[in-house]
Amino acid sequence: MKGRPDCPRCQGKGLVFDPDPQKPVLVCGCTAELAPDAETLGLPARYREAEFPRFWKWWNNAQASGVRALLDRVPDLEDLLARPVEEVGELEGREELVKLLAALRKRPEHGIRPAGAEGLHQWATTGKHKFRHGWELWWIHGPAQSGRSTLAAAALRAWTERTGRGGAFVSVRTLSQAIKDAYYDVRSFQNQAFQSVRDLIEPLQDQPLLVLDDWDRMDSDIRIAAALAQLLDHRYSEELPTLLTAAYPPEAMDRRENHPLVRLEDGSLFERLRGAERVEMVPALRPWIDRIERS
Repeated sequence: MKGRPDCPRCQGKGLVFDPDPQKPVLVCGCTAELAPDAETLGLPARYREAEFPRFWKWWNNAQASGVRALLDRVPDLEDLLARPVEEVGELEGREELVKLLAALRKRPEHGIRPAGAEGLHQWATTGKHKFRHGWELWWIHGPAQSGRSTLAAAALRAWTERTGRGGAFVSVRTLSQAIKDAYYDVRSFQNQAFQSVRDLIEPLQDQPLLVLDDWDRMDSDIRIAAALAQLLDHRYSEELPTLLTAAYPPEAMDRRENHPLVRLEDGSLFERLRGAERVEMVPALRPWIDRIERS
């Protein structure tokens, strides 16, 4: 058992020993203030050391070859802001671009970090972020090996360390299979604990922070989609923070007619997903440069 390193009572041991050997050893109260460890959070082994400083270092190294080309386009973005509205029209997201360029002038890496990741970092480490639609919902998307799951794990660990509250990291693909086994146990014989769908979903409903990794990898069975949608409905109603990771943005599901969530015909759910705060696993400058090149 570990205690808080700076605790004056237990000196980080987590236990308080009385000078009288006849008296019992007590668990120090500081242990209740500690954030749960990575294993308790359900983090897979590869993500248990995830933290923002390590992620930034890895990301910067991964983007090193394209940094100069991105920074060389900054004057084009500054010129875009300086041009009159009559010439360029209303620039959607102008305020975000102004903030990005201001941060970039102080430290260039702000333009290289994933788009939206600065906001996620600030929210996880300080609790400060203005959510456009009220619910603390994040959607992190990018291709395989882009670091989206690692970033979500870093956010989970930072949030629990700041708040001292619990959380859970759940693979949607694994959860989907477990729900499927609950329905089809007679055929698959995988549900040896005889868990019901309720047994699987209920422990996740009130987690202080829940990461649903690979949201787009849910099984095609509509009953599984219904169970996951019900989970999100509960967390929305209780205003519990939630992070989703996927390969694509939520709008992409609208274009997939056979997606199980589309077949649910739950317009409210899609509206909430589209309203999530976004993190895209590309350098923050990239979407703006792409907009210039398309215009």
